[in-house]
Amino acid sequence: MRRSIARTMKVLSLAAVTLLAAAVLLGGCYPKSQVYGVGNDGGLIFNVNPPEAEVFLDGVGQGASSMFTEERYLKVSAGKHVLELRLAGYETYSREIFVSNSLLRIEAGLIKR
Repeated sequence: MRRSIARTMKVLSLAAVTLLAAAVLLGGCYPKSQVYGVGNDGGLIFNVNPPEAEVFLDGVGQGASSMFTEERYLKVSAGKHVLELRLAGYETYSREIFVSNSLLRIEAGLIKR
C-alpha cells in the first residue's frame, strides 16, 4: 500500500512539473500583440539604436522611440501609415507600415551620415 501511494505521489509530481514546463514554454509562443489588441486600434513598440531617435507617424512627431515600450506603446489607428525615425547626424529611417489591432514591434538601427 505504501509503495502504491509513493508511486502515485511521484507520478503526480512529475505530471505537475511537466504541465508547468509546458505552460512556460508555450506561454512564449504567442506574441503579446495578440493579447493587447483592442477594438480597431493597434500599437507600436520600438527598439531603435540610438534610442533617442524621434518617431514621426504620418509626418507628426510622437516623441523619442525609447518612450514606447510594451508597457507604454504608441497607440495607432489600424491601417497604412508612414513611419519615420529621425535624429541629427543620422540618415532618416522611413517605411510604410500596416497596423492592425495588435502590437507591431519596430526594430531599426540608424546609420550615421
